[in-house]
Amino acid sequence: MPAERFYSPNPLQQGEEVFLTDLEFHHLVNVMRIRENECIEIVNGNGQLATATVKRIEKKRALLHVDLIKTEIAPVHSLILAQAVPRTNRLEFILEKGTELGVTEIWLFPSARSEKRSFTEHQIERLNAILIAAMKQCGRLFLPKLLFMPMIKEWKEVPQRAYFGDTSPDAPLFLDLWDKKSATTFFCIGPESGFSEEEILLLRSKNLMGVKLHSNILRTDTAALTALSLVSHFKSL
Repeated sequence: MPAERFYSPNPLQQGEEVFLTDLEFHHLVNVMRIRENECIEIVNGNGQLATATVKRIEKKRALLHVDLIKTEIAPVHSLILAQAVPRTNRLEFILEKGTELGVTEIWLFPSARSEKRSFTEHQIERLNAILIAAMKQCGRLFLPKLLFMPMIKEWKEVPQRAYFGDTSPDAPLFLDLWDKKSATTFFCIGPESGFSEEEILLLRSKNLMGVKLHSNILRTDTAALTALSLVSHFKSL
């Protein structure tokens, strides 16, 4: 994947002209130092990859001409990570690496033991910027969806095949309950201090299956990425 890849959220059409602004414009001009008449790539996070030529660089935006477009079909398998809100540095790591590992949707929800319960508009913008940057870096053409969900007790429904990280000694291994025929994998991870007993009962009542990811107790970010990595591996078996 070339370094000169940029994000524009709208549908792309061959022969049209589009503008890059804000962070993407800053990255184009000040980070990558792209100049007029150079070729770059554009992704829209919805399966389109375009080759474009920089036609004009203005004070706060760049005009691009779309030369060619490649369209990718959306993944058949959906991989949803329901992540109890952890500390900011761990959350950013989970979003970045989760994108690299193929997560298609991320639910962020406040847990009984979460230290953080809500996000400002600026913080939400930063989280989305991390997803976009990770998508561009790893070569993906689909941007994961980021959803802000209520506490577990308020969830109306979850996908049919759903799991959560269970630290109890007698929890079955993830592989033992993995269903390769399911079109969606939903995995729920607790915060730094783990789920409360009430939350575990709620998860079970919503038909989530508790599974073991490792013989050791994993930190929340390690658990999330281990679960995503295992799903990727299981799919290849």
